[in-house]
Amino acid sequence: MNLGNQLYKRFGNPLEWNSARKANVLLWIYFLQQGIYFLWLWGVPAVAEFQMYFDPQQVAHYFPYVGGLLGFSLVVLAALKLVQLRWPDGYLYEHFAAQYFSLTHIFYGYTIGLMSLPVGVVMAGAPVVGFIFFHRSAVALAFINSIVIILVVSYLSTQEVFGYAPIAANLYQSNGQLSLFWLAAYCSLAAPHLFFMFGLAGYVLQRWRVREEEVNRLSRTDALTDLMNRRCILDYLERVKRHSEKNKLPLSVLMVDLDYFKQINDRWGHDVGDQALIAAAKALKESIRINDFAGRYGGEEFLVLLPGLNETQAHPLAERIRMAIGAVRIQCDDQVEVALSASIGMSGYSHKSKTTTSELIKQADNALYQAKHTGRNRLVVAAGEEN
Repeated sequence: MNLGNQLYKRFGNPLEWNSARKANVLLWIYFLQQGIYFLWLWGVPAVAEFQMYFDPQQVAHYFPYVGGLLGFSLVVLAALKLVQLRWPDGYLYEHFAAQYFSLTHIFYGYTIGLMSLPVGVVMAGAPVVGFIFFHRSAVALAFINSIVIILVVSYLSTQEVFGYAPIAANLYQSNGQLSLFWLAAYCSLAAPHLFFMFGLAGYVLQRWRVREEEVNRLSRTDALTDLMNRRCILDYLERVKRHSEKNKLPLSVLMVDLDYFKQINDRWGHDVGDQALIAAAKALKESIRINDFAGRYGGEEFLVLLPGLNETQAHPLAERIRMAIGAVRIQCDDQVEVALSASIGMSGYSHKSKTTTSELIKQADNALYQAKHTGRNRLVVAAGEEN
């Protein structure tokens, strides 16, 4: 089991989470990021060789706020749990989480420089992940508010109303380049954001792909028999016929119909009828080749495509299908078993002919009609050859 499947087993599909759970996940991830910044601001300025890169007074001034926000986030998480007992869900949770995330991030960004790499990473990456994960209105509003505040604070910094990166000292070298310490610091502070954004986005997109594949599979599959549904098998018939035309290969088409199916439904009920369809479909799938195609055409009828086989070559395979279905027994109760049988009509396509897919189906259906009216439980080829 890969990591994605393990996460799915533990946490489920993020696309199916409600708004409250999405908000909780974002805030818990954010709480961990706040903790990383708190530890960084507590530990790095205390290292002797790094002290020259910090303004100790500003660090002492802002550190209680950083610690306070960390504690406040924990209170918010606990409060959300209590609120969700009364209001289990709602888009307001997404709006609150997005606004809290963006506004407090601006504060952290302000302390180290609003034009720094970590701020850029969050401003570029968070909306992308947010639009995948949250309602677009919550993400858009938080992003717009963040841009406006960053522009206002940045402008006020140029007017020396606020200082830029107040906790930083020796931010730039004498040549005007960013100091190596702050380059490394920015990279280390940006890394957790990149890790969480890539991880969360990757997991959500993986589950998105899985869901899309499942939706696509369900749209092509008959829910009862697990064969192709009518639309899908007809689509494959068009494809297989085009391939046969292009490569000058034969193609045989079978129309398979369960005998006396209405009587089975009327006498034993639809549950037994469904069991009969499932068992017949299983027998059919086990009888055909790996490159053949089978689908439920409608009711108790199945359409089978045998590419590369003319009527003579397809004859033994069609008989194998008929006998496999004829060997099926459905247990109705302790004493009674229902035996199945099938009538089959076959039509064939040759690249020399001008036969259309509609005509192939009609010919197979006419052959099936003949099989039904000449005793059932038999194969009839459209050309008139009978077995």
